Amino acid sequence: MIARAPLLAVFTGAALLLASCTSAPPAAPSQAAAPASAWTQLSPKIRVNRSAGAVEFDTVSVLQTGFLEQLVCTVGTREHESLFAFEGKPSEIHAALLLAGLVPGAPGRWREVPRADGGFDIESIAPTGDELSLRVTLADGTAHPIDFFVRASPAGSTDPSHRAPSRFVFAGSRFHTDRKTGKERYVADGSGSLIGLVTFGDETIGALEVIPDQTSAAQPIWEVFTERMPAPGAAVRISITKAPRVGNAEPSVQPGQAKHL
Repeated sequence: MIARAPLLAVFTGAALLLASCTSAPPAAPSQAAAPASAWTQLSPKIRVNRSAGAVEFDTVSVLQTGFLEQLVCTVGTREHESLFAFEGKPSEIHAALLLAGLVPGAPGRWREVPRADGGFDIESIAPTGDELSLRVTLADGTAHPIDFFVRASPAGSTDPSHRAPSRFVFAGSRFHTDRKTGKERYVADGSGSLIGLVTFGDETIGALEVIPDQTSAAQPIWEVFTERMPAPGAAVRISITKAPRVGNAEPSVQPGQAKHL
């Protein structure tokens, strides 16, 4: 088992230092409900409201058409399969979420389980961590849930089961220690998996629904909702808060629970 504490202490400590030294950000549409003084700017692109348990960060729109595997990646990684790109590190967002009081868990995972007939089943384990509400604020001030920009392919599908995943958790990526150097790294910093749609198993924030990342296990379904996307390069703000619990409804798969697909 790889210990998380040392690396978490480093980037959480850095975020706390920044929080003690930086000022509140300029006013923005999605910040209207909170006094400007409630927001602390951790970096030029990341803000935290600790009293409200909220994080905001700036991204740009990168894709107009095509299938999706990520919702938000980091610049220079998975722009060919993501809605938005963030110029920074997933570990910085992880640290901001910790400062906001949110609790990480573990990414989802899946595997092929052979059957006696020579075929295989897919066994999945849903990710864990605090469930999050993710909203996107466009340049004109309008805000939408992040799944607003995703649709099933082919366009126009009326199958009620073809609703884009809308529940996400603070999975927290994972850590890997290089055998040669002994250095520990936050895996999403290398892969760019900031907000995942399919399940790579290294996402900082992941969809609660496990979607295998191999076409042999699950055919691509989700694509960019072209008509709703801002132009490539447009500034977009992502807001994160802890998701409110809705009534007594329970998900069909509890976080961390195994399921055969």
